[in-house]
Amino acid sequence: MQCYTVRSIVTVALAVIVVLLAVAPDASPAREKPILAGSALDEEGGPSEKRVYVTVDPRIELLAVVQHFTSWASGGHIKSKTTYKSDIDDYFGDFKRHRAIACVESLIRAGFTHDAPVRFILHHGDPPELVQESPYSDYLVRRARGKEPLRELADALRDFARKTDFMKFYRAHSTLYSSHVAAVESLLADKNYVHAIEHFFGKSAASYRVILAPLFAGGYGPGIATQDGLDLYAVLGPCGLRGERTTFACLGYLESIILHEWSHSFVNPLVDQYYDRFDKSAHLFEPIKGMMRRQAYPSWRIALYEHIVRACEIHIRASLNEKFNTDRAIRNQEAKGFWYIGYIDSLLTAYQTHRGRYPTFDQFVPVIAMRLSEVSVEDLPESVTTFAGPLNSIFPRTDRIYLIYPTATEDELMGKIREDIEAFATFFSSATPVKFSTVSDREALGIDWQDKVGFVYGNTTNNLFLRSLKIPLPVRFGDDVIELGTERYEGGEILLISCMPNPFNRSLPFALCANGTWIM
Repeated sequence: MQCYTVRSIVTVALAVIVVLLAVAPDASPAREKPILAGSALDEEGGPSEKRVYVTVDPRIELLAVVQHFTSWASGGHIKSKTTYKSDIDDYFGDFKRHRAIACVESLIRAGFTHDAPVRFILHHGDPPELVQESPYSDYLVRRARGKEPLRELADALRDFARKTDFMKFYRAHSTLYSSHVAAVESLLADKNYVHAIEHFFGKSAASYRVILAPLFAGGYGPGIATQDGLDLYAVLGPCGLRGERTTFACLGYLESIILHEWSHSFVNPLVDQYYDRFDKSAHLFEPIKGMMRRQAYPSWRIALYEHIVRACEIHIRASLNEKFNTDRAIRNQEAKGFWYIGYIDSLLTAYQTHRGRYPTFDQFVPVIAMRLSEVSVEDLPESVTTFAGPLNSIFPRTDRIYLIYPTATEDELMGKIREDIEAFATFFSSATPVKFSTVSDREALGIDWQDKVGFVYGNTTNNLFLRSLKIPLPVRFGDDVIELGTERYEGGEILLISCMPNPFNRSLPFALCANGTWIM
């Protein structure tokens, strides 16, 4: 059981979903200004100087502004209210009916979402001209269901940029953008990420770029083919909120997401190249299918991209940080449903040990494919398939959470508990795709919990359902006091939130939420 104590139910909600919501800042122009020098590999495998570009890109900002007025914003953009969002509403509010917004909305309905629009816009030059600088890939054409929708989208975005004078808005925020770029540059300056990633994969790219996207939730890692080679991008949303401004200044987050997104350009083509071999392990997708699909990884091929990229990211970060906790990183990924990452990690250790035999990752990928085909779900240790937290790993496990409130308490207190629970459900419903149902502890006694996730409120005194489970909890409740192990927490507003395996199905989670004021 993992336990946490916080001071209010809203604080708990924020803490739990901080990883699920990438919040939004405001970034910087100067798209072609190199800020990080790094020794990488040239085409012959020798050292060469590579530059990393950190920017806020006007192309991505144009796309994000248009998406802001579409249905994509509710799930693909940050949820936080920021000054930057208010500025967008004020400046572009009169253009909500522009055909660019209708065009993007139509493509959303056709499935042209997530990385596809990002890849598309990076094939162009700056707005308002948006000159197409490289041919659309077969992948983009397939995602858009033809070349014509891509041409129509480009034309609509050009018109939007001209009629709104988009670049005026962009330039007006240059100070804000520049402050975010400077903060990221400062954090990344001490390590040679280009050398680390090229050494691991044994291959080189033409350039490495980090684009800070104030409105985006999460990140994307497109690789764009140009005349000079492959340009690798890490397009990422922010990591936190400071007042009404967001920030990208979180080193662990930056390091993880940048290496993750760049790695996709090395890993994905190899999975595609050898997919006839990887397809022999497709049976492994079945037990994790629900968890993967809830994270927008709907097939075994895409789940493989993510498994292998995350394992590579862990190895590269370990090479850069002497105190990096590899075991903890693997456990965190397993908790999100990436059950095979530990096995892939062991294969990557063999890869790094035998680089003489496998100078490049390309040569080792067939080994990963072959070994995965020999794995069965039954081979996995119980520690992998049993839910073990942390709290934010509850959400990929289910489409619905049942909030179970106590009834063995005073009527006045009962009303306060129901109020808190409704606020909790409203908050999470706005931030995650998970649905919430509220049931009493008496109703819960008659429910089959084999395939359900419960969030239990109260304690073994006032919640009849929790009392019936007879689970030994490492916590003691008293009047305005919660004792957790050797720690003692006092106060009427204190709240304990913890997670544990579902007593009826240990691969699913249960959570417990108790407040000092809820004690009879």
